[in-house]
Amino acid sequence: MKLVPITPHIGVEVEGIDLRAPVADDDFTRIRHALNQHSLLLFRGQTLNEAQHVAFSRRFGTLLGHVLTQFLKKEHPEVYVLSNVRENGAPIGNHKEGWNWHSDLSYKTEPSLGALLYALEVPPVEGDTWFGSMHAAWDALDAQTQSKIRPLHATHSYANYYGKAFADRNPLSDEQKAAVPDVTHPLVRTHPETGRLSLYVGEDVVKQIEGLPADEGDALLARLNKHATSPEFAYRHKWRAGDLLVWDNRSTMHRATPYDDVAYRRVMHRTTVAGDRPF
Repeated sequence: MKLVPITPHIGVEVEGIDLRAPVADDDFTRIRHALNQHSLLLFRGQTLNEAQHVAFSRRFGTLLGHVLTQFLKKEHPEVYVLSNVRENGAPIGNHKEGWNWHSDLSYKTEPSLGALLYALEVPPVEGDTWFGSMHAAWDALDAQTQSKIRPLHATHSYANYYGKAFADRNPLSDEQKAAVPDVTHPLVRTHPETGRLSLYVGEDVVKQIEGLPADEGDALLARLNKHATSPEFAYRHKWRAGDLLVWDNRSTMHRATPYDDVAYRRVMHRTTVAGDRPF
């Protein structure tokens, strides 16, 4: 197994490993360390079935479902489908998901540690995914801004995100809203395994900064989001079928990009690893 850095700030490609077979403990220790240090892992050329995807995902921790239960696989409900494909008149997965910068499940009291996204079918052009290092974004802030935002907290709201991202869809049911109430998290979070600090922001899902007037809070959020998503901290992944990406939600943000969803099919399977409350 070989680890090859992708960019100076984020990402490592893991070469020479077939994830269909159980990963040796020593190799997984290196994989977990690489995730903590580089926040993003790329495994090319994999040929995983759902059970193998789930088995490798479980090495990172307990797996979570998703509030949109209609897009979970029946035999393996840990697998959440992202796709534009329709079968028998119904979508097989969620489409146009995550086109804003975000960290998965930040609207939960205990957001996810990370996610594993596996590409089954990808368009020949576009449909890429951006990833940004929130460690690097924090480190690049001036000392005055770091001091100002270090004690602040922000409200994360799935309902706010859903209303903006999916205004053309049916609204969330009362049951779905009850499952994802608004939560408050620190604006700067500490990585529980390394102790490094990172920005914890996001577009749409972060509704407001606690304790600041709305105008001031909105302006600060806009400034921090613009800074955090700067290309100097980011990596744009061009998907190939068989790619598996593993990312650390405690130190990254990401967003999907559009593609020609009339001409091309896209089918992705995602598993999500449970995490701890940000601090």
